[in-house]
Amino acid sequence: MRILAILLLGLILSCASASAGLTTSNVPLNGKNYRIVGSGETQVEWWVVDFGIVGLPLEEPPIDGAINALMKQYEGDALINMRYSTDRYIFLFMTKYRFILKADVVKIQK
Repeated sequence: MRILAILLLGLILSCASASAGLTTSNVPLNGKNYRIVGSGETQVEWWVVDFGIVGLPLEEPPIDGAINALMKQYEGDALINMRYSTDRYIFLFMTKYRFILKADVVKIQK
């Protein structure tokens, strides 16, 4: 019964928020010829100890890892039409962040 009360209290005290955005590419492609080799989606998560004003990540946010994983999946050189969203869930002194990335993968023509 005590565990159920703690879980219920944790749900009541937790909250969530989200944001989203888009960008044209992760590297400048002005004047370069390229072809789209695929479209994909990936997501990464990380935790932060949060004391209100100060947050201490337990690991470095793996945003670059998400970009590199998507390019490696299609053996591409860059991403275009990038759409991303982030959300976070706060549980007392812990915050869980999630980064979701959708993009077209391109191969630069030589």
